[in-house]
Amino acid sequence: MQSIKNFLLSFFILVFTIDAPAQSELGTKVQAILADSILKTAQIGVSIRNNQTNKIVFEQNGNKSFTPASNLKLVTTAAALTLLGPEYRFITKVNHSGSITSAGELTGVLLLKGSGDPTLGSNKMVSVTSYQTLIQNWVAVLKSKGVKEFKGIFIIDATHFEYNAVPNDYTWGDIGNYYGAGSFGFNMNENQYSITLKPGEKIGDPVSVISIVPKDTSWKYSNAIYTGAVGSGDQTIFYSSPYNPQIYAQGTVPIGKSSTVKGSIPNPSDLFAQLFIEEMKLQGIKWSGDYKILKPGETIVGTDQWNTLIEYQSPTLKEIATYTNLISNNLYAECMLKEIGFKTRGVGSVAAGTNEVKKYLSRQGIDTTGLILKDGSGMSPFNSISPNQLTLLLSKQSSNLNLMSCIPVAGKDGTVSHICKETGGKVRVKSGTMSGTVCYSGYVQSLSGTQYAVSLLVNKHDAKTWNVQKVLEKVLQQVYQQ
Repeated sequence: MQSIKNFLLSFFILVFTIDAPAQSELGTKVQAILADSILKTAQIGVSIRNNQTNKIVFEQNGNKSFTPASNLKLVTTAAALTLLGPEYRFITKVNHSGSITSAGELTGVLLLKGSGDPTLGSNKMVSVTSYQTLIQNWVAVLKSKGVKEFKGIFIIDATHFEYNAVPNDYTWGDIGNYYGAGSFGFNMNENQYSITLKPGEKIGDPVSVISIVPKDTSWKYSNAIYTGAVGSGDQTIFYSSPYNPQIYAQGTVPIGKSSTVKGSIPNPSDLFAQLFIEEMKLQGIKWSGDYKILKPGETIVGTDQWNTLIEYQSPTLKEIATYTNLISNNLYAECMLKEIGFKTRGVGSVAAGTNEVKKYLSRQGIDTTGLILKDGSGMSPFNSISPNQLTLLLSKQSSNLNLMSCIPVAGKDGTVSHICKETGGKVRVKSGTMSGTVCYSGYVQSLSGTQYAVSLLVNKHDAKTWNVQKVLEKVLQQVYQQ
């Protein structure tokens, strides 16, 4: 009996100390890095997990909740790739009821059925054309059918997603800016417009507007932007909200050459309709009709029996997820989240999407205690997740090449191109930054061949973002050197 007890004691000592050397060596070095004085008052969460053993080799506040900023996009893209599938595409249709007369008059209803496609009319991805080319091509289809005059009603149906285009917990200072654009059931040009500004001759002079592209004729633009010092950069901020034509801009742009800054389009459906009608006129189609944007509760039945003039497909979800993480595109993440809700529950809303993402995590064997999801992009400061929850998800998905390949390569891609340049593509992480928050989460393939899931979450710091990033970069480098 005593020999059995001794054997079991030896066995358990062996099992529970198998990762002890790695934890002792790596942990000591990581703790020394995180002792940097610039993080003295910060809240720090770290989880480093061996994907082969699924064991945590080092953690600091690993089960505490942190604001993840754009690291939350890893959760959204992982869920979307599983629940929607990597080959999934958003499909936007233009249907028609009525007829084209022998005189070329188009009557009835021309219905543009939005699908929530975030890429529509944005030429930032391969195979996606600009909104100008898209509109030209779509009007050309009408002209090719012999249409010379439009006498019907042009309807845009954006009810695929909930009417409230902005998650409730986005901050007011974000939603008027391009990165805080709402996610509508119909989107165009990533719901962004560009304003080209001409600075004054001296600091403090008012700035004049050269152009706004694309521009909704209903917008009422108030300009409180002034001329700043040389090299001061874009210090502008835009205040607006969905469906509201009032846009207020304040801040500064540097003295010298003209500057182009970007804001968010309050109502992409209305703007698209205006541009579409104008293009009809340019291509010689007389406009004698009307247009309407469907509101919540309004429906048009029987559209499946109508003639389909145009069926436009987005890039694959894998391509969208890759672009989302590459440049940290908030609109794309929010549309994926809402589409998860639509496909699984028939409701394209933030609430439906986050509910399904939580269920997805639970099915992955992840305890969601303390997990708070307010959006899909990480824009809300009220999102919370623990480092251990993130690394457990990453570890569970470590063989998922679709997810792995859509995470940026440090030293090469997007928002992490400036870190870990010497690691030769062995570090794939998503960055996350907002006021007082810097995060990196993803995968590190060490020199020894061991793959780690890593989550580094820093909240409430008062240092420059660049300096905090350099500290966390040292941690990633240390894991790589194991």
